[in-house]
Amino acid sequence: MAYIGRGTDSISNVEVLDNITFSGASSYTLQKGSANYVPISAANILVSIDGVVQANNFSVNGSTIDFGVAIANTSTCNFVLHFGTGLITTVQDGAITTIKIGNDAVTYAKLQNLATANRVLGSTSTGLIGETQIATAMVSDDAITYAKMQDTSAANRVLGAASAGTVGEVQVATDMIADAQVDESKLKISNAPTNGYALTAQSGNTGGLTWSAMSSDFVLLATTDITSSTALVEFDGLFSSTYNNYKIIISGLMPVNQAVRLKAQLKESGSYITGGAYTNVIGADIVYNTSSTSANNNEGATNLTSFIMTSEMKNTSAEANSLEITLFNPLGNYYKAIGYHNINYGNALTNLLRNYLGGGIMRNSTNDCTAIKFFMDSGNIARGNFKLYGMK
Repeated sequence: MAYIGRGTDSISNVEVLDNITFSGASSYTLQKGSANYVPISAANILVSIDGVVQANNFSVNGSTIDFGVAIANTSTCNFVLHFGTGLITTVQDGAITTIKIGNDAVTYAKLQNLATANRVLGSTSTGLIGETQIATAMVSDDAITYAKMQDTSAANRVLGAASAGTVGEVQVATDMIADAQVDESKLKISNAPTNGYALTAQSGNTGGLTWSAMSSDFVLLATTDITSSTALVEFDGLFSSTYNNYKIIISGLMPVNQAVRLKAQLKESGSYITGGAYTNVIGADIVYNTSSTSANNNEGATNLTSFIMTSEMKNTSAEANSLEITLFNPLGNYYKAIGYHNINYGNALTNLLRNYLGGGIMRNSTNDCTAIKFFMDSGNIARGNFKLYGMK
């Protein structure tokens, strides 16, 4: 008997889904027969809550329905209906859009076979998908894992190329390491580092390298840099049996007052010697700035309260003094001797260059000398850099 009724393409396909048990949340899982159910879209769903039919006021993502607001656990779901598309006998060409194809629905069996071996489906530039080989831009960063790389056939090798060309097994060459990349932790050294030590070759030690103390006969022990008015500069507690003699270099020296000299005193038994124990011998070569005239000057004195280290100085910044001082074995069991060399342009009285050589002895006792201090015979030190060196 012939079919009487609506056309088969108009027959509704209505499915009754499981009622939702509300728990106070906004989203729930759609199920049919206790199995998750994925509707065609939110527009195909009708839900009745407490007798009120809900339509187009919720969203659907996969089998999850979201009402956008929390549904109280006291509410009752009366029914959930899914309305299908009816019976369709033939799909119109071009009628199936991307959204109508479910995720993971296109299997490998539905893909056209490749005509060429060793090809993939893709495109090296924007355009239609086709058969292509993999290009660099198609590979994501960090996508090629170690497991995908061919094993090396020789031990102690890396993948690379010592020069431009094909990647292969090579040993690490100097040019492969970027500048300033090999730090201390990358070196195999037999001991822990110490500031001021140097790395030395020691064939019997682990790695053949060892941190060792530097051996020097001339070592900087202390620095004092004067940049504002200061009464004195002192090097105290720095003399030891490690060094026999000491060198003091003073540069950029300038007094606060005009026409003053730098002086020095030594300390014995915890106190600076201020009595008449100092003897000075001084010799000076002088060249006057206003002419080529030169002269020399010698003087000596005993029973002084300090060593006299310079000629009279100007307090002009461009005409600073420089000194080189040697203190001979301050811990020796004899009178303490000192020698010094002062160069000064711009004497306080006349413009001249003075090459000032001096020496002296402090005849107080043969006790150890433990400190030396420098000061002006009037006023303060305006500026100067003082460095103490030990000499073996």
